[in-house]
Amino acid sequence: MDQSMTINQYLTINFDNQPIRFTLDGKVSVIDVIKVLCDPERPFTLWEKIKTKHPEILAHCEDYLFEKGEAIPVVDGKGWEKLWMLLPFYITC
Repeated sequence: MDQSMTINQYLTINFDNQPIRFTLDGKVSVIDVIKVLCDPERPFTLWEKIKTKHPEILAHCEDYLFEKGEAIPVVDGKGWEKLWMLLPFYITC
């Protein structure tokens, strides 16, 4: 398969008017989820903390090229379950 034809294909779902991107095979953008649910100002910083404290999540993570050629981490279903369980510990009030 020619990867250049599929590299930018994705689905966007709005959650409270905030976009969350999904790959066509169902993986979700980690950065988008963190922006919407936890920290809209510093999602990459929070993701670094999570990866450092819970490196096992990386087994379910890969980079995906969305628009503008930016590689964004995405997680599969099992990764999403793990991330969902961890996010409450990182929510800023």
